[in-house]
Order: sequence, then structure tokens, then C-alpha cells
Amino acid sequence: MKIKKLGAWSFVILSALVILSSCTPEARIPVAGSASGQDMLTLLPSDTSAFMVLDWNKIVHLPRFRAMLEQEPELQPYQKKISSFVDLNKDVYFLALAITGDVKKAAENAVMLVNLKYQEEKLLPAETEKDSTLEYYEGVPFFPMVEIEESAVICTAFLDSSNLAIGSEKSIKKIIDVYKKKTSNILSRKDIKTYLKDINTKAMTFSFISLPPELLNQAAAQNPQFKMWDNLRYFSAFSDYRNKLYSAEIKLYAQDKTQHQKMAENLIGLKALALGLAGEFPEITQVLNALEITSTDQYVKIYLSLKDEIIDQLAKALKERTKDLPKGKGIGIGI
Repeated sequence: MKIKKLGAWSFVILSALVILSSCTPEARIPVAGSASGQDMLTLLPSDTSAFMVLDWNKIVHLPRFRAMLEQEPELQPYQKKISSFVDLNKDVYFLALAITGDVKKAAENAVMLVNLKYQEEKLLPAETEKDSTLEYYEGVPFFPMVEIEESAVICTAFLDSSNLAIGSEKSIKKIIDVYKKKTSNILSRKDIKTYLKDINTKAMTFSFISLPPELLNQAAAQNPQFKMWDNLRYFSAFSDYRNKLYSAEIKLYAQDKTQHQKMAENLIGLKALALGLAGEFPEITQVLNALEITSTDQYVKIYLSLKDEIIDQLAKALKERTKDLPKGKGIGIGI
């Protein structure tokens, strides 16, 4: 009798776990205001070779980013023009930059997705206008913004009230096909599913690149020291800002897993070399000392975490050391 009761309770517990796991939020078409960074991947086609997702709502409120915008007066006219139809501080949530195809043909395959709240009537040209260039693909309106010899170079597609796609006509039509569920998205790819799950999609920015084998072949052929890097197939990264602390992580995935340790040792050697060269620059030394390089059977991990004050010291030191350089040859610090 006791054995039967135990079996019944085990069944109940197992059922509860299955139900709870099925309640885990899955990625969906992003809705402005409630979307997650991972939701942006539902709009990228399965042949996407590289992407970066940015939590714009988080980035735009960083004190360092706002200060940088204020120091660039040439950006003011553009900000005013954009603010006529969307508030960059409140209405834009996520950006996704991607290459929807061969990474070596970035110009024709690049696309940017914007998740935002906007008034469609302020952006869409009226169809009744004689000079309107508005076109439709699968019922989704789009229009060319830049044309060369009557061939659209950059187009804007209005997927819905939360999402815009900006890129070549070829790339925005790929996005529309995914949006209309005519083709599958990148999350359906079995060959990179493990790597995508390993990415911190809740970070301020996260990215992934699938490297074609031939990309590093030439470097490896010219220099035997690069032979191990010929094995590199995937690259992922994230950056974040919490509690006045910036953090960034890069993961490198080799086809031959035995190369991970050698790659890490190579990078540690380069770090030691850089430390030796940065003797008269204590701020750079601080950054290099904070750099952690480790390896596992799955990947090589490069991790860096810096406090606000260290970044301020570094920016100040760079400004001092480059103040006498000719204009246009200085070094700037972003966010």
C-alpha cells in the first residue's frame, strides 16, 4: 500500500513539474512595452548569420549615454526630426541589427528591426498622393528611402504598430516572410539552438555570429599561429549595466572542442604582453587585470566587469593623452 501511495505522489509531482515548465514564457512576436529581448529573434529568418539586440530603453537612460548625446551638438537636428513622430526616451524599446544571409555580403543582407510605439499615419505616405512610392509585399506596406537606378537600396517596412524593419528590399522581404509565418525564424535552427540558449537575452545588449569556415582560412594559411583560430565557428557576447557596474562577456566556440584550452592560453599570453606594454598607463593596467579568460569543453569565456569610477578614470586619462593630437585622430569613449 505504501509503495502504491508513493507512486501516486511521484506521478502528481512529475505532472506539476511538466505543467510549470510548460508555463515558461516562450519567445513571441514583440509587442512594444511588453516585449523581451528574446522576442526580437522571432522576426529574424533562420538563415541569419549575425545579430545584435539592444535594449534601447535601458541604454537611452544611462547617464553616460545621455551625457555623450549632449556633447554631440550635430546630433540635435536629427533628434528633433525623429521626435516629431516618436519619443526616443519613452517610445522605443528594442533595436535588432542583423545580417540575414551570407555575412560576407553584409551590405545587401543587413537589416535593422525597431520595436516601438509610433503613429503609423505620421510615417506612412498617403496612397492617394501622386508621388507616393508606397508598395506592398504580403499585405505589409513598405517604401524605398534611397534608390539607385530605380533599385531600392534601403526600405522601411511597417510590420505592425510595434515593429519596423529597415534595410535592403531583399532583407525586409525576408523579415516579412517570417512575420507572416511563411518561413521559420532563427530560433527554429537545431544546429545553433544550444548556443542561443547559452546567451544572456536579458542583458542590455546581446549578440551572436555564425562564422563561415573560409573566413579564417586565409589568416591561418599565412600564419601557423592562427591555425587554432581556424576552428572558430560561433561567437556570442553580452553587455550590461547594474548597480553602477558595467559588465561584458564574450564566448568563443570552436568546432574542435580540444582547441578551447589552447585558444584561452593564447589570449592569456596576449593579455600578459599588453600588461607589459601598458606599464606607464595604470588605467589600462586596471582594465587588463580585471579581464578574466577561462575555458571549458564547450567554450572560451572572456569576462570583464568595471566600476563607473574606473571608466571615468580611463576616459579622463585618454582625454589627457590625446588632447594634443590633430582633430579626428583622438580616441573617444562611448557608453
